[in-house]
Amino acid sequence: MTDSEPTSQLEANKRLARRIPEEIFAEGDLDLLDELYAEDAVERNAMGTHRGRPAIRESYNSFLTAFPDVSQTVENIVAEGDLVAVRITSRGTHKGELGGLEPTGKEIEVQQMFFARIKDGRITERWFLPDNLSLLQQLGVIDFPPS
Repeated sequence: MTDSEPTSQLEANKRLARRIPEEIFAEGDLDLLDELYAEDAVERNAMGTHRGRPAIRESYNSFLTAFPDVSQTVENIVAEGDLVAVRITSRGTHKGELGGLEPTGKEIEVQQMFFARIKDGRITERWFLPDNLSLLQQLGVIDFPPS
């Protein structure tokens, strides 16, 4: 193994993780899930734990239905071993139902982070950490700090 092999693997892992915000969400291309995720991958997010590509696809589709014009900008990305950490800014308009919340038509801009574990060129686990407090505040669901 040469010194450049670990570095090139970390770069490949970062490129793979970026494809979620930059291709799946930017282009709404849910078919990429088959290429990026292991068949039995696990996705953990604010809406629960989703096991396997079909459940992950359903979760992603739910978000894209709520925010069909979503754009996500990768702000930072760091890789170590088999983990990639990504901080993104998401922007979009609430045009569809989100977890029982009817569309508000309001625009949002929220910070989000995720960690992805990558093995054999595919995501096996992902932990998605959204700033739901800011999201709900911008949608007018909660008043924070309370008045």
